[in-house]
Amino acid sequence: MQLGSLLIAALSLTSIAIASPTGSRLVSRASTPNAYGVNNGFHYRWWTDGQGNATYTNGPGGSYTVDWTNSQGDFYGGKGWSPGSPTRVAHYEGTFKPNGNAYLGLYGFNKSPYGDHRVMESYGTYNPIDYVTFPVRGQITCDGATYDVIDILRYPQGFEPMTHQIHSIRNPKLPNGYVKGTINFACHLAGWASLGLNVEIDPTFQIIATEAYFSSGFSNITVS
Repeated sequence: MQLGSLLIAALSLTSIAIASPTGSRLVSRASTPNAYGVNNGFHYRWWTDGQGNATYTNGPGGSYTVDWTNSQGDFYGGKGWSPGSPTRVAHYEGTFKPNGNAYLGLYGFNKSPYGDHRVMESYGTYNPIDYVTFPVRGQITCDGATYDVIDILRYPQGFEPMTHQIHSIRNPKLPNGYVKGTINFACHLAGWASLGLNVEIDPTFQIIATEAYFSSGFSNITVS
């Protein structure tokens, strides 16, 4: 995959417009349409660029499933909370089995610096650190795990503002397969601040998301 495509995929959260809510439950089918809303008391959000074959299904409680086959485009989706909170403690458990490029982590938007954030717990074949020119800002420790911190910048095009995508990337990642963990988001905010990244979140949403592109795989995750 070329670097330009990697950056487009990596920055998808800051560059797309989500469709209006279409109901409390998404229908299970290929190319599930973009949607967000509430299901069983949890906020869910699903977006795809329409170039792949991906199915998103809300399950009981905080669970969801994503199944994708030879996806040639980018998508992300999952369950969590709206509004988001700087003191969120997110628990997740389930199966994450990608074959190719994919991520699993806590996703949300930022007010300042403008853009989004990700606490990445596991990934497939692609670690953003290995393919971007932006340096690692440092390492932080949260919940007994070490994370590499990077800030990926997207420079303005036309009237678009510069956007920041701030990552905490677990090192080493959780192995693909059965996954379970806790994300204390306040720890990451404090860690980013210690590295000069003072983040004010946009509380629109926080979800434990599965994202993938140019790959196949299966993800069944329960959040609480």
